[in-house]
Amino acid sequence: MQRYTSPSKRIPMLDIARFFGMMLVYYGHIIERIMYLENPVATAQYKFIYSFHMPFFFLLAGFTLAPEKIVLPIGKFLKNVLASRLVPYCVFTIVLAILSVLFAGHFVVVDLSTAQGYLKGFLATLMGFPVFNIPLWFLACLISVEILHFFVGRFLNSTFRILGAAVAFYVGGYALTATVQFIPGPNFWLVHEALVVYSFYLVGVLFRRNGVMLGMQPRWRLLIATAVCLFVVVFTYDMNTGPFRLFDAVVIVLSGHGNILLFPLTALAGSLMILLLARSSGANRFLMFMGENALILFCLNGVFYHFFNGPFAAWFVGAFPGHWMAVTGAGMAFTVVSLACCIPFVMLLNTYVPQLVGKPRQQGPFLPRLLR
Repeated sequence: MQRYTSPSKRIPMLDIARFFGMMLVYYGHIIERIMYLENPVATAQYKFIYSFHMPFFFLLAGFTLAPEKIVLPIGKFLKNVLASRLVPYCVFTIVLAILSVLFAGHFVVVDLSTAQGYLKGFLATLMGFPVFNIPLWFLACLISVEILHFFVGRFLNSTFRILGAAVAFYVGGYALTATVQFIPGPNFWLVHEALVVYSFYLVGVLFRRNGVMLGMQPRWRLLIATAVCLFVVVFTYDMNTGPFRLFDAVVIVLSGHGNILLFPLTALAGSLMILLLARSSGANRFLMFMGENALILFCLNGVFYHFFNGPFAAWFVGAFPGHWMAVTGAGMAFTVVSLACCIPFVMLLNTYVPQLVGKPRQQGPFLPRLLR
């Protein structure tokens, strides 16, 4: 079967899908702040987006996994995880902690008006809950998922075993998180939630193993399949009525999944929708560039999450009606502006300190390679 790759050997669908997912992250976080101001349109959009966009990123992480990583010597594997995941986690935590001293921001988990608050914030961050840069929770959980897969994945050498493990980890993790409330509460690198999202990671591993959507397909067929997946998400996302935590929606970081069957159904349909839409988009260079730098965009999203989204939401609600067209237009415009603002920083970081932003094997002008 002919495979769909770019001249650089990257798979365009996966890079473009990453960027589409990042657009949902940026949009979802501004919509979240409008929702806080009791806008029902934002509330509905928040529930729709959150029903699938974070499970999608774990599925995509499994899809992009190089199979040889799980057979590396444990020391080499851990060095790779530390250099490519933990270093950006620490760097962007420190950056936002410094910014929080200089500028007032939205930090609700700890009180940053005192030195004790900062101490609590750094201790929570060391335990895997990044209170200075909340979007980095995904990176913390992904570290736990990748370590889990390093020990488990080598035994999953057939489709049957992968599916069986996905079901087992999902049911076990769902039962655990439904019984014990870890956040707020005891937490260690979101291991409790890693058990749940590992099931989506394994679905991604299965997709890669079987070449799902990697062969050539006519665009009309991909678009029809995208529309079918969209219909499933629209039809099912609001049927999931809980139980949730704090918000009436799926929120992975809070282990708020809702219905044990509807949650994975909607999440998988939405994930497929993004992949199919990306696959039908060809090999657009700009979209691929943005997707290739999704880790940096994830880290930079904390700047908007903590400092800019709130003031923009307050200004919008005070100046415009809460009509769905106004809410959607404002959310889309702010998303585009935010991502555009990130591009110069993406280029600067890649040029001068790529080792600190998830590219530890690259040589930079200031730092040596972290991995060889």
